[in-house]
Amino acid sequence: MEKNTRRAVLLFSLILVAVPMVVFPHRLGLGLGGGSAVNLLYEMVFYGLVLYLFRRNTTLAALSVGIALTLAYRLILGAVLGVALVVMYGLGLSVAFSLGMTKYMPAILLQAVAAPFVLRTVYLDLSANLASGRKGRSSRRMPPPTIIDTATTMAPPVREIIPAARPEHPSQSALIEGNQFDRAVAYLGESGAVRMALLVDQEGLSLAKFIRGGDDAEVWAPLAVMVLNQNRGLIARVDGQDNPDKVDIVTRGVRLLVRRIDRVILLVAAEPNADETIHIRIAQATDMVRKYMSERYSPALFARVEDRYVSHS
Repeated sequence: MEKNTRRAVLLFSLILVAVPMVVFPHRLGLGLGGGSAVNLLYEMVFYGLVLYLFRRNTTLAALSVGIALTLAYRLILGAVLGVALVVMYGLGLSVAFSLGMTKYMPAILLQAVAAPFVLRTVYLDLSANLASGRKGRSSRRMPPPTIIDTATTMAPPVREIIPAARPEHPSQSALIEGNQFDRAVAYLGESGAVRMALLVDQEGLSLAKFIRGGDDAEVWAPLAVMVLNQNRGLIARVDGQDNPDKVDIVTRGVRLLVRRIDRVILLVAAEPNADETIHIRIAQATDMVRKYMSERYSPALFARVEDRYVSHS
């Protein structure tokens, strides 16, 4: 759990314990609950519905874990409330725990309704890790790529791998393997706030992708190039630079983060309320891509491809 998320959960937890203490022992028109298993079943159904709405493409296993986690969190809040009742009102320990966890309905309803929303970020991260965490961990255990001798990246191999159908306008995607690029986008996808992560070349062709929802990578990939190109004129008026390295766009429905990494471009589509820790993940993924390119490919190879691309664009 990230530091900001822990702080938020702790803050809301304190509020959910403090508010019932203010109104205790008033029942607010609600009777004392019987503490039956039926009430817990109702809670679990409610949690399942809310968590499913948070992420509809989740797995049954992730949803079950989320329900269990939310129920445990609510019971812990009730136990803390019970301790507070012992301290503030001198109630017996068993009576206070019974009230806090199963019988004092104003507190139980407040905490049960709020619990899945307090744990929303935790659940999304957990669900994403269950869906792609194994793949990410197994890929990180893979040995580092073998560094190819620069002699193998000279002109003869390049002529073999440049597509014959477009010799005058070769794509860098023909020169780049997935491997570490796939690891980088998979690492970004471990954050529950990330809907999609793409690595594209300077023509807008996809090199590696992670997609959580039903978005079409072929539609989004050219957008990364367009965002950088359309901001060149604006940036040039400000500081004389015509080649922006970073662009962030936030709308009501999505947050787009575009990063230029040498001769490839990273596009991340995230939830609009994604916290600033997403920049940490992007920086780490950027380092993975840049290191892989520096170890694996000769700069002269990219220079020749870029020269051909510019001369025919």
